[in-house]
Amino acid sequence: MTLRTYIWPLLLVLAAMLSACSNTRRLPAGDRLFRGSKVFITDNEASVKERKLLKDDLAELVRPRPNSKTLGMRLKLRAYTMAGDTKKTKGLRAWLRSKVGEPPVLTADVDLPHNTALMQNYLENRGYFHAHASAHFDSLGKKKARALFYITTGPQYTINNVTLRRDTAAEVWSDINSTFDKETLLKKDQPYNLEVIKAERARIDRMLKEEGYYYFKPDYVFIVADSSIGGHKVNMNVRLKHREIPPEAYRRYTINDVFIYANYRLRGRAQDTGKENKVPVDSYYVIDPRKNFKPQVLADAMVFEKGDEYSMDMQNTTLSRLVNMGNFKFVKNRFEQVGDSLLDVYYYLTPHPRKSLRFEAGAHTQNDNRAGTKGSISWRHRNTFKGAEEFMFKINGGFEAQYSGPVRQPTIYNFGSELSLSFPRFVVPFKKIETPSRFIPRTSIKLKYNFESSAKLINISSYNASYGYVWKEGPRKEHQLYPLNFTYVRTDTVGSPQNLGLLYSNLVFNGIILGPTYDFTYNSQVGLQRKHAVFFSGRVDLSGNILGLVKKADFETNPDLLFGSTYAQYVKLQPDLRHYMRLSRTALLASRLLVGLGIPYGNSASLPNIKQFWAGGNSDLRGFPSRLVGPGTFNEYDSAGSRRFIQTLGDMKLEMNVELRQNIYKFLNVGLFAEAGNIWLFRDNPSLPGGKFTSNFYKELAADAGVGLRFDFQILVLRLDMGMPIRKPWLPEGDRWVLDDIRIADPDWKKKNLIFNIGIGYPF
Repeated sequence: MTLRTYIWPLLLVLAAMLSACSNTRRLPAGDRLFRGSKVFITDNEASVKERKLLKDDLAELVRPRPNSKTLGMRLKLRAYTMAGDTKKTKGLRAWLRSKVGEPPVLTADVDLPHNTALMQNYLENRGYFHAHASAHFDSLGKKKARALFYITTGPQYTINNVTLRRDTAAEVWSDINSTFDKETLLKKDQPYNLEVIKAERARIDRMLKEEGYYYFKPDYVFIVADSSIGGHKVNMNVRLKHREIPPEAYRRYTINDVFIYANYRLRGRAQDTGKENKVPVDSYYVIDPRKNFKPQVLADAMVFEKGDEYSMDMQNTTLSRLVNMGNFKFVKNRFEQVGDSLLDVYYYLTPHPRKSLRFEAGAHTQNDNRAGTKGSISWRHRNTFKGAEEFMFKINGGFEAQYSGPVRQPTIYNFGSELSLSFPRFVVPFKKIETPSRFIPRTSIKLKYNFESSAKLINISSYNASYGYVWKEGPRKEHQLYPLNFTYVRTDTVGSPQNLGLLYSNLVFNGIILGPTYDFTYNSQVGLQRKHAVFFSGRVDLSGNILGLVKKADFETNPDLLFGSTYAQYVKLQPDLRHYMRLSRTALLASRLLVGLGIPYGNSASLPNIKQFWAGGNSDLRGFPSRLVGPGTFNEYDSAGSRRFIQTLGDMKLEMNVELRQNIYKFLNVGLFAEAGNIWLFRDNPSLPGGKFTSNFYKELAADAGVGLRFDFQILVLRLDMGMPIRKPWLPEGDRWVLDDIRIADPDWKKKNLIFNIGIGYPF
C-alpha cells in the first residue's frame, strides 16, 4: 500500500468530522459568535469609487477580527470546539485546542464605540473633517451576530494653497525652497491626507540629507493646515521648528577622513583604536594589521571620498556595496563630527569564516513506482587571493530507480562537479570598469562536468567552461552575461538494444556547443509586500552562429566539424513570467507562463540533448509522468500499452500553471492547481510521429489538475502533490478531455492516472 492509498480517505474523514461539529455549540450563555462586520456609507459626498475604497479600508480597521476561514470554512474554530474543555496539556484534544484550534471571537469582545472612534479618526486623516460613525449588532440567528457600521463622510477637504514659510536660517530655507514648488507632494486641489503630509516631511529630510545636512530630522518640519478659509478647502503652510532644531542641523557637512576596519570583532569597541596601523589608499585609511585584504579592494568599494559633501544616498550605497562583496557578515558605520562642519567616517567590517563546508540532501518519489535521491557537498574559500575573491568546489550526485511495476524503466544515475572562481569587479582585458551601483558586479570563471547514465542503455557526459559577468541594476533587476561558453557533449550507447532509435529518440548528441548566453531576472517581490507581484526571467542562448554563417554548414548537405567534432547551431529563447496576487492575509493566487523556443539551423537538425525541453514532473505538469509528455500528440506508450522511452524531449515548449495557496495552520498550506502545456519538435522525427510544431499546437495541450500540501518551515518547504490528467493530447481530437472518465473509486484508474509527487520548494 502507498501513501496515496490513504490520503484521500483521511482528508474526507477529517472534513466530515469538522463539518459535523457546530461552531456555536459551546458558546457562553447569552453571548454570540462574532461573524464579522459590514460598512454602509449613508451619504453621496464621496464618489462611487472612493466610497468603495473607504468601505474596504474601514472594514479592515475593525478589531478584533472574526475567526479565520480556510476554503470558506472556519476550520480552526471547529477544531477548537471539537476538542472541548480539557485541562490536559498533552494528547489529541489538547493539541487540537491549543495548537490547531482558535477560540471563538464573541460579540462581547467587540468594542463598538472604540471601533467607531477609530473610523472617525481615519476619515478625518483623509480629509473628511465632518465625518460621523455609528454602529450596532445585527443578529444572525440565536448564536451569531455581525457588526453594522453606518458612516456619514460629509465633504472631503482639498488643498487650496501650499506655501513655504521663509526661515531666518537662509541657507537651509533656500535649499528647501529651490525645489519645493516642483517636488512637493502637497498639490493644489488634491484631497487632504495625513499620510501625504508625513511623506512630505520625509521627502524634505531626504532632500536635505543629499545636500549635506547630516543632523537634520523629519521631526524638524511642521506643516499647518488651515481649514477656516471656507469652501471645504485648506491652506497648507510648511515651517521649520526653530525652537527644537539644534545648531548643527542647520549646517552642511563635508567628509574628512574615511577609516576602514577590515577585521572588526563585535566584542570590540566601535572607536578609532588601531589607527597607528592605518594604510593610506587613495583618499582612505585601511586598518588591517593581519593584512587579510588587499587595501585597494576595500577602497574600490567606497563611494565617499575626502572632500565630498555628505549624502545619505552615498552612505547607503557604500554600505550596500560592502555587504554585497560577500566577504563580510556584519557591516556598520559611524560618523564623528570634527570641528564645525567636518565628519570622519568609520566602517567596521566583520568577515565571514574564510573556509566553509556545506552539505545538501533531498529525495523525491512518483506514483509510477520510481523514487530517487540527490545530494551535494560544496567547499567554499572566501578571499582566496586577498582580493575578496571566492573559490568554490562542488560535487553532486543522485539516482532515480523504479522499485516495482510491470514495465521496468532503467535506473538513472547522475554525477557532477564544479570549480568556480569569482572576482568582485568587472575583469575586462586592458580596461578598468567602475560602476556606482549599490551592488558589486562579479566576474565568474567556471569549469563543470556532468555525467548521467541510464543503466545498460545510454551515458551522457558534458564538459563546460565559461567566463562571464553577473551584475545588478538594483534589488529587483539582475543580469548574467557569459560571452565565452564552451560545452563538449559525448553520448555513449551501452550494449546493443533493439529498436535503438525508438529507445533513445532524440537523446543522442555528440559534439560542441559554442556560444554566449544572457539571462535577465526581474523580481518585484523584493521589498514591501504588495497585492500584485511579478517575477520574470528570460534567457537567450546562442551557439555556432558566427562560425556556421562563415562556413555555411548544413546538417543535410554540408555538415561541418570543429576540432574533429560536430558543433551545434541554434537560437534558444526562454521567457518565464510569473504573477502572484494576494487574495487575503492567508491566500495567494500564483500563476506562470513559460515559453521555450528553440530554432536549430545550419549544422543542427534539433537542439542538443542537454539544451532541449521536457514536460511532466513534480515542478512541471504534475498530473503526468516525469519527462514523458509529448512531443505534440505523440504517446510514450506503444499500441501494446508498454512504455518504450526513457524520456521524450522537444525543441519548443509552452506551459501555463495556476495555483491557489491557502494557509490552514501555521506552517501548513494547501494548494489547488491546474496546468496545461506540451513540448514540440522543430522538424519531423520518424521516431516521434505527431511531434512537430504546427499551427494547431493549441489543440495539442496536455492538462492536469490536483491538490497538495506544503509544509513551509521558512528554511525548508516540503511539498506533497497529487495530480491527475484532465486532457490527453494523444487521444483522438474529440476525445482529449477526459473529465467524464474520472473514476476515483476504481483502483485500475487510480493506478494509471493519479500521480503522487514529493518535492522540495514551491514549483514556481
